[in-house]
Amino acid sequence: MGSQGSGEGGGCSRKPRFLCLHGFRTSGEIMRKQVGKWPESVLGKLDMVYLDGPFPAEGKSDVDGIFDPPYYEWFQFNQEFSAYTNFDECLEYIEDYMIKQGPFDGLVGFSQGAILSAGLPGLQAKGVALTKVPKIKFLIIIGGAKFKSPEVAEDAYSSPIQCPSLHFLGEMDFLKPYGLELLEHCVDASVIHHPKGHTVPRLDEKGLDTMMNFIDKIQNILAEKDQPIIKKLRKLRKLKKLKFCQENKLCSQAQSQLQSNVVIGTQNQNNDTCPLPNPIWAFLQPVLSPAIHAFCSNPSSAAGVGSVGAVPSMQNPEDISYLTQREAAEIDEILMGPLGFSVDQLMELAGLSVATSIAEVYKPSEYNRVLVICGPGNNGGDGLVAARHLYHFGYKLSVCYPKRTAKPLYAGLVTQLESLSVPFISVDDLPLDLSKDFDIIVDAMFGFSFHGSPRPPFDNLIQKLVCVNKYDQTREKSSVIVSVDIPSGWHVEGDGGVEGIKPDMLVSLTAPKLCAKKFFGPHHFLGGRFVPPSIADKYKLRLPPYPGTSMCVRIGRPPQVDISALRENYISPEFLEEQVEADPFDQFRKWFDDVVAAGLREPNAMALSTATKNGKMYTNYESQKAHELSENPRASLLFYWDGLNRQVRVEGSVQKVSDEESDQYFHSRPRGSQIGAIVSKQSTVVPGRHVLYDQYKELEEKFSDGSLIPKPKNWGGYRLKPELFEFWQGQQSRLHDRLRYSPEEINGQQVWKIERLAP
Repeated sequence: MGSQGSGEGGGCSRKPRFLCLHGFRTSGEIMRKQVGKWPESVLGKLDMVYLDGPFPAEGKSDVDGIFDPPYYEWFQFNQEFSAYTNFDECLEYIEDYMIKQGPFDGLVGFSQGAILSAGLPGLQAKGVALTKVPKIKFLIIIGGAKFKSPEVAEDAYSSPIQCPSLHFLGEMDFLKPYGLELLEHCVDASVIHHPKGHTVPRLDEKGLDTMMNFIDKIQNILAEKDQPIIKKLRKLRKLKKLKFCQENKLCSQAQSQLQSNVVIGTQNQNNDTCPLPNPIWAFLQPVLSPAIHAFCSNPSSAAGVGSVGAVPSMQNPEDISYLTQREAAEIDEILMGPLGFSVDQLMELAGLSVATSIAEVYKPSEYNRVLVICGPGNNGGDGLVAARHLYHFGYKLSVCYPKRTAKPLYAGLVTQLESLSVPFISVDDLPLDLSKDFDIIVDAMFGFSFHGSPRPPFDNLIQKLVCVNKYDQTREKSSVIVSVDIPSGWHVEGDGGVEGIKPDMLVSLTAPKLCAKKFFGPHHFLGGRFVPPSIADKYKLRLPPYPGTSMCVRIGRPPQVDISALRENYISPEFLEEQVEADPFDQFRKWFDDVVAAGLREPNAMALSTATKNGKMYTNYESQKAHELSENPRASLLFYWDGLNRQVRVEGSVQKVSDEESDQYFHSRPRGSQIGAIVSKQSTVVPGRHVLYDQYKELEEKFSDGSLIPKPKNWGGYRLKPELFEFWQGQQSRLHDRLRYSPEEINGQQVWKIERLAP
């Protein structure tokens, strides 16, 4: 009937006990596997029981082939989802199980189970359901919605849902709008936003933090409710000198009210998180995008900031040196004294380090709007420099600089930003909610020399950043906070306390300060690549090496990424049938010109697909693809232009071009490419790169006099005769544009038929 984990009963403190209701035409075992991918830090704090629905699936399950049967339903419904069958029987079934296996503190529901779970507190309050079991105290709703049946909804939602609830809202979940509607009906709700579709998602760091806060809240509530029972049990234990709830199972009635550790969802590492479609609504698969790696030294490009080299990280932060306030001040004095550095030199290097660190994690295509808040000292100067570099990296900058320093260095930094038309915003003109106007907030107010309490207007600004940390849980994305060297308001050797700023990224400069040990955000970088060996030796600094020409290096492990959750939500102009060219060759030329104008690299690069027997391109006639073309002279070409969210696929028949045309093209190539074509016996096995290199050098010497390099006889071109074009353009929420051109005959004339394909 139910799928249960293992555990031990008894104990004075207990875990919240949840009954878990699975999705439509799945099972308790399937839900256990999905929830089992949550971290042990979560599963170890919850006592979870997984119940199968009362009715075997009456149709095909959408998880068939992903998870093994059997599959179950909670109740059935009509096509409009407005009338239910076997609904009362479902309620009686759940109540009976709760009587026999309870008590339970709350419900966890996914999909149909989430709709059911979210409605049960209201039905219980109205006396319609669960009248013989304790009141439902907590809810965890994953991909939920309200009941559609008017009769059921009237009872279920006659008053707001009062119990604490945690809601999972997926960016790609077709139930998200209905989940938001349900959320408005809940009085005490927390929200975990995730990028996936209709599924039980893994928990990223922000989601894990929300989950742990929710668990702490409900444990505190239970502790208060259970305190009288605990006191009674302790008194009994003291009187009889027995081990509480163990050897003689003392006070079984009280123990049942404190029941714990009966069922724990265990993690199954052999099953990835799979979308669990529900036929109640249409299902959209998530869109995957390239993974984000930690890179440094990014050149700007038409599509934003690119990456050139991987940034290693010092995996164990305990292996790194941390500076006291006195040590940090002494190092600055040495740098700007005997070692001859000027303030503006160090400031430029520090600001560039901050900007490159930000660009490594937060792409300008997703986090474009940046507010830099600058203080009156050197930390504020670092922020001004970082703002200038971020502008050139492709971000949209705003600066708040309320206490300007009159020194020429700082005045020059302001002038540089004004020349770029970067707006300066006063404190009074800042929005009440910074998250609405900015994606990134750079905290460059106070550095390591700060002590005491912040004075106006910085006390107010720090509170604004604290409010960003406590942003409204119903919003999809809050601003990220990046602190320069020290989170403002923190003591250099302490932290910011419970109410201090909690940045998402910390960029330590020179070396991390002691307070960085209290930083628990996902991204810690070290910047300011100017520490000479003499200082490193004097202070016995252990710092990670900077790779290549990078200005930053990550400290600690980068946050783990759920690869299945990575995706790009494309934003592109409309691509409509009535706007395209009638001839696909003209449309291709139009898009190709756009790619060239955008400055994307190698716009003529393409992927060639061939097949065995079961445009124009040049290659080795003895290569694998040439053999496949000889057996089956058909192929497809794919032009992929990532920077414009576009690609074009062309299918058709293939034939060789003349030897004269191949020869002409061969000699239009650079001489190095001509020699490379001779050396490479394409697709054959070579003992090592040195063999190719030696042959290349030999031919390079042979033709060093500038004489004509003969085209190899086994090298030449192919021409593809297009018979089908497909133009693809990425759009939001996976609703991509796909227009297909295929030839058809009308009134004896060949024309191109244009059809839209489902994405």
